Amino acid sequence: MRGRNLYSLPKLFIGGKRISEFSNASVSFPGKNQINTLSVTIGDPEYQDAHLFNSKVEFYCGEGVSEGKPIFVGYVKEMNPSDTSISITAFDPRVFISGEEAEPIAITDKNNFDGFTTVQFLTYIILEKINTVDTIIDISALSDFNPETTMTGYRTDGKAPYEIFLEVMAKTVDYSNPEDPLEFYVIMEGNKIIVDKKESLDSHRSFSLSYMDGIENINYIHRAPKTTAIGVGNGGGFGNFTYGNSPMGKVGSTFSSDKKNNAEIYEEAIINVMKSYNEQKEIKVKVSRGYDIGLQSLVYLSVPDKNLRGNYRVTSKQINVGKKQMDCTLGLDKRSPTLGDYLERKINL
Repeated sequence: MRGRNLYSLPKLFIGGKRISEFSNASVSFPGKNQINTLSVTIGDPEYQDAHLFNSKVEFYCGEGVSEGKPIFVGYVKEMNPSDTSISITAFDPRVFISGEEAEPIAITDKNNFDGFTTVQFLTYIILEKINTVDTIIDISALSDFNPETTMTGYRTDGKAPYEIFLEVMAKTVDYSNPEDPLEFYVIMEGNKIIVDKKESLDSHRSFSLSYMDGIENINYIHRAPKTTAIGVGNGGGFGNFTYGNSPMGKVGSTFSSDKKNNAEIYEEAIINVMKSYNEQKEIKVKVSRGYDIGLQSLVYLSVPDKNLRGNYRVTSKQINVGKKQMDCTLGLDKRSPTLGDYLERKINL
């Protein structure tokens, strides 16, 4: 936690108007392709008559520097007025293509997106359904990724476009290094939507934190990693994968596959384990700087504990602002796996 001073002056704008009466704010970046949220309490109940619903919200953290871009852009979707204040919750622009706020899309044999890539599908939806008058979601940073998964053959009776996109995108994984499979992810920078691939944990870190520079405290919990996956495919196909020597005991899962070949199901089992593999610790780091660090950035923890020291990906971020202080907590996923060599087993039926 740090005290607010001349160089940390958060600013809130709703509908283009600066709101100086807010008493506290909380910005949540949950990661895992989920929608970011901003919750704010405004100490003036008169704002409940200001027609705030669906208004554009911009929030500037003001942490240490003069910010040219807001750390959060979204739209008011919830309001809770009281006698002395009003609380509002805003969601980032993906809210218009996700969940109950989105118009569901049915994809059938007659009306489909066969031949589209997933990014082309998302671009089409945003241009045709969302950015019809103003640029709600900036697509200038969108480009097809490699390897790309197409929409060919995808069918649904009706889902929100963003859920469809994530479902198809999840099939694309770079597992050239089986110990660190690299998935694709979606983040928002302001109102700009970005699709990118996770960086390898061996890549150059963008940020270094230590107890002398940036870390206020570290909390972590032990958890047993998933080490086994068993897949059953069409026509009786089967694949089983176990990773490491399971010093904390075997933790596994089962899954269904649309593949028929045993070798293909086995490859899916590898991905199933390694995508969700976590080392024994789930880490939360409260920091005094770096509030603007982006999700999926690499952070190096320069700490005495060798079990914690190393590179991590930023998987979530929470910023809380009060009248006299603000704090930031980063969620980190994992270091490079350190368990033993593979124990591989293919079963042919």
